[in-house]
Amino acid sequence: MTASRTQGDAGEHAAWLSGNQAMWDARVPLHTASDWYDVDGFRRGELALDDLERSGVGDVRGRSLLHLQCHIGLGTLSWTRLGADATGVDFSGEAIIQARALAKDLGLPTRFERAEVSSCRLNRTFDVCFTSWGVLMWLPDLAAWARTIAVHLHPGGEFFLAEGHPHLFIWDDVRDGAGYLPRNPYFAHQQPVIDSEASTYVDPSMSIGLPQYRWNHPLSEVVTAVAAAGLRITELTEHSRLPWQPLSWMVPDQDPGWWRIDRDPFPLSFTLKAVKEKR
Repeated sequence: MTASRTQGDAGEHAAWLSGNQAMWDARVPLHTASDWYDVDGFRRGELALDDLERSGVGDVRGRSLLHLQCHIGLGTLSWTRLGADATGVDFSGEAIIQARALAKDLGLPTRFERAEVSSCRLNRTFDVCFTSWGVLMWLPDLAAWARTIAVHLHPGGEFFLAEGHPHLFIWDDVRDGAGYLPRNPYFAHQQPVIDSEASTYVDPSMSIGLPQYRWNHPLSEVVTAVAAAGLRITELTEHSRLPWQPLSWMVPDQDPGWWRIDRDPFPLSFTLKAVKEKR
């Protein structure tokens, strides 16, 4: 996989987002059939939410919930199973088709809408807004993303994010005698890393023949965007574990399905909670 950096205008940003949309459309059938997503297990009644997500959001019974960047909908449908009135949003048309089909097959009253998250406007508000794992790197404009969250929350509504730590983005999957090798600058978030072959995390040996465009967003930018949108941050926690293995030199955590780095030299993920103040 080769990577390059470039800076672009609004037209190029639109082209990059369009390219990512095509890439995610192509991933949908691969992900749906993969052991990673285990759609068959979900059909049998399993939940596609981890302990950080469930504890971070809390009890959703009787609450309305908006899931941004929901992909094929397993997380959104899981919130429905837990009692939420859930709606999922994703910019991939193929993902939304798959999510709606699964909801219909399982008889779950979950709504799915196709929209790019930064410009999404559903003309309704929710008790909870939720998004998690591998979402921010696809967004060139976090200020617009945060405004979408704020617009869709009731006064008193809560936002929860679980995400890979931006520090992780800089490291390459190799080591030399001196230690880990940095691959990407931490602060170059306005310039996308362009990977000529996106492949897929469910099987990196696969080739889908499409590029992907990724932005790193330092933790300070995430916090600033959420606060500037009018949300009060109530909790920010960094974690030493991650629910996938992006680097081969990570080791299994004591909790099954989680990974860490030996001796915890830096954080691997973070969670953020915020509330829309009542006026």
